[in-house]
Amino acid sequence: MGKLIFWIVVIFAVLFALRMWNVAKARSRATKKASEPAPAGSMVKCVQCGVFLPQPDARMTPEGYRCSDPACASHGPR
Repeated sequence: MGKLIFWIVVIFAVLFALRMWNVAKARSRATKKASEPAPAGSMVKCVQCGVFLPQPDARMTPEGYRCSDPACASHGPR
């Protein structure tokens, strides 16, 4: 009976060690992925205020790209 308990404890210890090793690997991958810089997108200029902003953040209008700043409309063209 003592040998059976011993082997059960050994198996659980090995499984626990493997689990901790996998968690450490996943954390290092997440840290490495988070430290990579984001790819640079194309920048566009707001036709109203002249601010440059990433194209996905800009609104397309018939006149051109505009920023989403509510104060932009009150600035007037530059």
